[in-house]
Amino acid sequence: MNVRFLILFLSILCHSVAFAQKAKDYSAVIQDLASRLEVTKMPSQPLRLAIIPFGNTQSSTSNRFGDYVTESIISKLNGDPNKYKIFERKRLDAILKEDELMLSDLMLPEAAQKIGKLVPIDALFSGTYTKLKTYVDLSARLIDVTSGEILVSFSGRIKLTRNLKVLFPLNEQSVGESTDFNLRVKSEVAVAETKDTRTVEEICKERFKEFEIKLNNLSTPEKINAVSKEAMKVPFVNKCGEIHFDVIYYYTRYKIVQPEYESFLIATLDTIALPMLDDRAYAIVKYMARDSIIDARDWKVGLNLISKGNYNISSYVSYLLGRSKSSEQEFKERADAYFAMGVNHKIGLPVALSANELFFEMMEGLPDGDFKRPYVYEKYGSTLTLDTRSATKLNGILVSMYRYDYRPAMKTKIMGWIADFFSNHVDEKSPEHLFDLALATQLTDDAERNKEKLMDYPRADLMLLIDKCRDKFSEYALKSPYKSLQEDCINFCIKYNIPIKGRIPSLSEADAILKGKDLDRQLEVMKMLVQMESRPKSLEGTLTALLSRHNLDEKEKLTEIQTMAIKVLGNIKATQPAAINYMISKLRSFDYDESDFSSEALAKIGQPAVTSLINLLNSTNNQDGGLRYKIVVILGKIGEGAKPAVPSLKKLQAENTNSDIKYAIEAALETIR
Repeated sequence: MNVRFLILFLSILCHSVAFAQKAKDYSAVIQDLASRLEVTKMPSQPLRLAIIPFGNTQSSTSNRFGDYVTESIISKLNGDPNKYKIFERKRLDAILKEDELMLSDLMLPEAAQKIGKLVPIDALFSGTYTKLKTYVDLSARLIDVTSGEILVSFSGRIKLTRNLKVLFPLNEQSVGESTDFNLRVKSEVAVAETKDTRTVEEICKERFKEFEIKLNNLSTPEKINAVSKEAMKVPFVNKCGEIHFDVIYYYTRYKIVQPEYESFLIATLDTIALPMLDDRAYAIVKYMARDSIIDARDWKVGLNLISKGNYNISSYVSYLLGRSKSSEQEFKERADAYFAMGVNHKIGLPVALSANELFFEMMEGLPDGDFKRPYVYEKYGSTLTLDTRSATKLNGILVSMYRYDYRPAMKTKIMGWIADFFSNHVDEKSPEHLFDLALATQLTDDAERNKEKLMDYPRADLMLLIDKCRDKFSEYALKSPYKSLQEDCINFCIKYNIPIKGRIPSLSEADAILKGKDLDRQLEVMKMLVQMESRPKSLEGTLTALLSRHNLDEKEKLTEIQTMAIKVLGNIKATQPAAINYMISKLRSFDYDESDFSSEALAKIGQPAVTSLINLLNSTNNQDGGLRYKIVVILGKIGEGAKPAVPSLKKLQAENTNSDIKYAIEAALETIR
């Protein structure tokens, strides 16, 4: 771009941005931002959210203001734990550092999706800020880490007060604050124009104009051939050679095949000495793979190209192998050729790639969901020497392979590899990685979301992981330094009957605690029993006895214990009359927890509770509309087992005048018959 035009463009841009929106107080902008997030609809409740530190668009030396904004947002959202579950900041920072992810990249959907594969979150919130003379501009996005969809875009302008200025380094210059900006650019223009390059630039510019006209008319094979021949007269080097970027763009966009021009590009590719530092190489390889067909000639040149690289090889692997429609056998032969060259130290300049680097560059360039990644892992994964950093990478690859492969047999096989990985390798990150996978499999209250989860993480595969890594789960559950994660780990172990010594009691130990007098310990145990579903069946007698206890000094705590006992008795389908009668009595309670938990428990207990429910229903009158409705709904949920209640329901149906109760009776009778 012409520098003078650039100056004019920047001045117009800065002027227009200055009047784009009104600057507000800091607290008002943060509230606006939080409000935008609050109306976001996501299938997961609460929304598992990672908030990335806001990045400074002008400097990488200081980010105090960005940290301040980030903490303000976290504080705002943490006030509603039922809506948000914020991923720990320190843990997130460690992951970003491990994977060398830049804050400035994290507003891109593809970067958010990469984070989503590393940590158990639903969405990622990231942003940047720019300090100007009297205000700070904020820009932010909320991105769904599964789909890459941008759920919320936000921009705001904050008044730069004296208090906020202390968050910026003294030597940090604001955009538009320096009066000598234009002078410095003009000076650079003057220096540039003293160089004798104008003739070459004018020639190239003239050629570009000519080609632009021709490239806009590729309507016949003759015209395509003419453009190709003229283009091939210009070597793909230096300034004038940039015309080939335009030709490549047009041929790719309009799916034009011109064999002679393609041969010209491949010949050019073979002459590039340092392809990883040359935009031409990437453009040509991308063009070669435009139809996802890499023939033997393309592969030979491509492999030679890869051999000259030392970084970003995965990008070339992606086009030459990852997106190629080659047969399974052809892929295996080409992957083997790549590793054979690597073993012989023929890949990588100026230093040959190590076995780890060869493996990870290959795997990062291959897609999930087909035969490619599993083949490479199964054949070459054993060549890896794992430390914490490389194990983190391998864990991410294995989990991604598993999640996005929907072939049942292969999916189970990959889960076996994952289990073996955790069984055979231990590092400081192993506890976090194992439980991140385990917790990602857990179902939510959202039925549609659960369908997706069961496809991504079939229960049989989860049980395979638990069975093979039971000791690791038990060992790792208390090792997380993050309190909320540790609680999640403990709850997972409770649910899947994984013992944690000193933390999760056996059923016999729980029985002794519930028979004791320590209400705090009883409350802790009861919370665990609720998650055990039907396993505490042997404690039915002890749980029933708990319901008859009284304690004036700690009535509230005992009531909470008894309410949880109702839930557990429902889970184990209690049959003792004392337990059922207690629940029946609580249907009249004004305490919503007691009443709702009793209704839910009686519906689970089913037929053993029907006689008591019928007796209660028959004892009601027209003043008991709410109670009648509850009983009818419970009988409907019991279904066929509630057949003895049909006469009472029909009698009530004939006498009743309440439309809600009448509708509930009709629905109940349909399920009972």
